[in-house]
Amino acid sequence: MTQSDNDPKLGKFYGMGVGPGDPELMTVKAARLIKEVDYVFTPKASFKDNSMALQIVKDIVDEKKVIEQVYPMTMDKGELNTAWSTAAEEIAAKLKAGHNAAYLTIGDPFTFSTYIYLLQHLTKLIPEDNIETIPGVTSYNAAAGAGNFPIVESGMKLAVIPVSKDVEELRPILQTFDTIVLMKVAKKLDKVIELLEELGLAESSLFASYVGLENAVVTRDIISLKGSEKGYMSVIIVKKGYK
Repeated sequence: MTQSDNDPKLGKFYGMGVGPGDPELMTVKAARLIKEVDYVFTPKASFKDNSMALQIVKDIVDEKKVIEQVYPMTMDKGELNTAWSTAAEEIAAKLKAGHNAAYLTIGDPFTFSTYIYLLQHLTKLIPEDNIETIPGVTSYNAAAGAGNFPIVESGMKLAVIPVSKDVEELRPILQTFDTIVLMKVAKKLDKVIELLEELGLAESSLFASYVGLENAVVTRDIISLKGSEKGYMSVIIVKKGYK
């Protein structure tokens, strides 16, 4: 819907990033709005018992406000679109009843987030004037901070990419950019490490998983992680020439 369609009786919607895990890395604005809104929507993967985003805000959110939305873990675009459409309609119904609502997502809402797809459906149902997106700290920003690891300096080229099924696709990117942030490493951790070793970049890399949480791992010794299966919820920052 266009901005001219704005309905003054319609509630306000806030899509917000709550950071990578540490509640203190949530923005002051996000924390304030979570307390103020009438409803707090939070995404949850179908195979998980709880929402990570909800765990981050558990100390400041009124549980009575919370509405969990379960998303299927599938690559089927039709099934995913149905889930996103259903979620958007559920949120729109609360807004049209005059309620304000927040939607939580870990990290930043516009960085590899389900929120992006939800927003595409929600903007068909309510005007953009009633939508505000609150940025959040990304996992790689938090990782760099935890490891005191600079990301880019003057004139450097930065790439932020997910690790694809074929790790070899990373080779030209690693050879082209000064700093490369590798996200969604998961099961491909060992192969990524082997490629970094081959290119002489292992010692110029920082690995971080579950950054901001109690079980966080932050290390420059990524070779030691071979066979550890610690690739889930992880990020690797590669900065050429940084020792």
